[in-house]
Amino acid sequence: MDLDLFGTVMTDLSNFGWLLKTFGPLLVAVIFFIWRDYRREDKLSTRVKELEDEQRQVILPLVQACTEVITRNTEVMERNTVVMDRLERAFDRHLTN
Repeated sequence: MDLDLFGTVMTDLSNFGWLLKTFGPLLVAVIFFIWRDYRREDKLSTRVKELEDEQRQVILPLVQACTEVITRNTEVMERNTVVMDRLERAFDRHLTN
């Protein structure tokens, strides 16, 4: 039985009664729990997909922007180190003269 068809059947109480009379209460209970778990899994899969899409759309650009900022900051720090070394050597020369 197709689960979507079963979902349609489960929404109509007269069809539920037909299932109960035809297949018995235990089989109807098993079918209901399978259908319910199928629906739950479908909703969970949809939510996971939405979260993954959000991660790609929001977090990835933030990571890229942070990487650019860190790269620029590293370059500035390296230039500052070079300048500080030159100043230190110049200061040392000035003190020895």
